[in-house]
Amino acid sequence: SSSSQEKIHCRFDRNSVNDPELAACWKRKIEQNYAHYFKNSNYLASRVVIPCGSTVWRDALIELRKEQPGHYFAPIFAPMINKKAKTNGGKI
Repeated sequence: SSSSQEKIHCRFDRNSVNDPELAACWKRKIEQNYAHYFKNSNYLASRVVIPCGSTVWRDALIELRKEQPGHYFAPIFAPMINKKAKTNGGKI
């Protein structure tokens, strides 16, 4: 992310992070608000969110990190549906 100002992702090692705790915090925040990020047309247009297929995300991540060193890119997946909620008609 450009808003991390290189505090998270290491410019010199595209597969490393400078602050793992901050990276984990951002990832949790995005995962918790998955629908907001996934459906946001501004994020999609500006490539803050880049959807890709489940079979190609690793290659896409490698390319993004090469193209934009110092920016934090991480795969975020749709949240898993609670099996109990699914089998109980949505009631937990």
